[in-house]
Amino acid sequence: MNKNLIISETTKNNWEKLHVNEDEYISKLTKRANKLYSKKQFLPIEYLKDKSNLSKVKKIINYIKTTNYDIETLIYNLSLNILQKHNLIHIDKYITSKNKNLKNVLNEYKNKTICRDLIDIQIPIEGDILGFIYQSLMSEGNKNKKGSYYTPEHIINDVLNDIESNILFLDPCCGTGSFLLKAADKIKNPENIYGCDLDEIACYISKINLIIKYKDKDFMPQIYNINFLSEKTDEIFRNKKFDVITTNPPWGAMLTQIKHEIKKSLTNIVKSKESYSYFIVQVKNLLKENGKCRFVLPESILNVKTHTDIRKFILDSYSIEEIKSWGQAFSGVLTNVLTIKLSNRKSSKNIKIITSEGIKYVKQTEYTKYENNRFMLIDNSDAEIINRIFLTEHLTLKNSIWGLGIVTGDNNKHLSDNPKIGEKIYTGKNIEPYFIKDSLQYISYNREEFQQVASEDIYRAKEKLVYKFISKKPIFAYDDKQRLFLNSANILIPRIETHSIKTVMAFLNSTLFNYLYKNMFNELKILKGNLEELPFPILDEKIKKELENYVEKYIKIKDNKIPEHIDTIVYKTFSLSKKDIKIIKNK
Repeated sequence: MNKNLIISETTKNNWEKLHVNEDEYISKLTKRANKLYSKKQFLPIEYLKDKSNLSKVKKIINYIKTTNYDIETLIYNLSLNILQKHNLIHIDKYITSKNKNLKNVLNEYKNKTICRDLIDIQIPIEGDILGFIYQSLMSEGNKNKKGSYYTPEHIINDVLNDIESNILFLDPCCGTGSFLLKAADKIKNPENIYGCDLDEIACYISKINLIIKYKDKDFMPQIYNINFLSEKTDEIFRNKKFDVITTNPPWGAMLTQIKHEIKKSLTNIVKSKESYSYFIVQVKNLLKENGKCRFVLPESILNVKTHTDIRKFILDSYSIEEIKSWGQAFSGVLTNVLTIKLSNRKSSKNIKIITSEGIKYVKQTEYTKYENNRFMLIDNSDAEIINRIFLTEHLTLKNSIWGLGIVTGDNNKHLSDNPKIGEKIYTGKNIEPYFIKDSLQYISYNREEFQQVASEDIYRAKEKLVYKFISKKPIFAYDDKQRLFLNSANILIPRIETHSIKTVMAFLNSTLFNYLYKNMFNELKILKGNLEELPFPILDEKIKKELENYVEKYIKIKDNKIPEHIDTIVYKTFSLSKKDIKIIKNK
């Protein structure tokens, strides 16, 4: 196998089982979410300040693509173009400038070939036009490897709207300088602005951008082409502490190339090996007492179990001032984005939570009460209800049996609408609360031909629950006909004392558990680990029998009033008040 390919051992084994040729590996990695080797390019439109410049920039990029210039030559000449427009240089036989530090920046550049057509091309006035062009020319695969997606203008404005003019400011992953330029709108002294980045070209663009921003001052931009996570940071910033540190660190970036450079003190804290987590820890070391930091992060930091380590570090080390959800904010990135504002002090103030639903407040201490320290986007009234629910004596699904639906490896090959091919196969789309809708698809059930299967006794269990994998809320159905399911549906055979399979289903389909799942996990997937955290109260025989009767009656006649009766019993088992129930129903 090509050693440069980074795939899991499980993926490798599955591909070998399906006889995937090594020559096909790159092709498979460029499809769907596998962007590591994608050559696709796209314009980060959200990064433009003035959207009316888009058509002009497109013409420039289209022209650039007709040339054979390498990226270093392109950026150098386009920077000369812009510097000349701002009267910071004069180009005749030689490049001259009254700005000594600018001359040093230009002289340090590694590829100084002059191309007249690029110097003369018309470039619109735009905040970071060089950064926009650089991002537009970078392949999706390259961005993915570096974790390099530049921050939209409206998010930059929001996180830096309250900084003061006399602060010391740092962006440790500055890219081409978007946060630095925004900070420069308020900071009078350019020598109070610092930046670091692994990308040498991005650092050059940052320097040019700052020199243009402060074009009446002759200064050397404090931009360093280093790995912020290495020991070099301690050498450069020795005895220096910052008032504000703001950054969009790489998410899930490939750290293999710089792994040996990361300080041991960071790796001892962050066990998850998530790149952005290292930055959150390192920033703490360079922040003044009462200093503030802001991070642009993926939504996964809120609740994914793998990131428990960094959530605990934040709770122990920082005061969380605000968490703001932005949805899908980046071109070419499906991940939901959030910003988190932290301060280097202890505080008893509420965290401000901003989502599409509005503004709410919650105490930071609420995040310390539950398993995995999840950052739930709830308010204090939700926290009180959830606390009362978990104080009820309860059991969980942790001793239950779980199974994955069939992963065929090629549905087109294995599925058919011809009944003669085999038996019916069901998917997540066939599942609704308590019921399994009919399917018109069939499968030839040859287990050895499939990529992944659960054990036979799970599929053929006398009774089992099946649930949608992709869903905003738990949707569980009952199966006593030993049906087969594809992996868009998963299987649960519950093992909880005082509960039966039907009472477990009643709780999982209830309004209360929908409320709990949304507030605790806020996922678009129904994950086994999350379900195992849900509390199932200990039932006496009378309540157990009452719930079972309602479930059985609903399966027979589907009376829509029955789920309301089930909800009433579920609320009662947790001793919830009318006020609590009203809050739950409203949300």
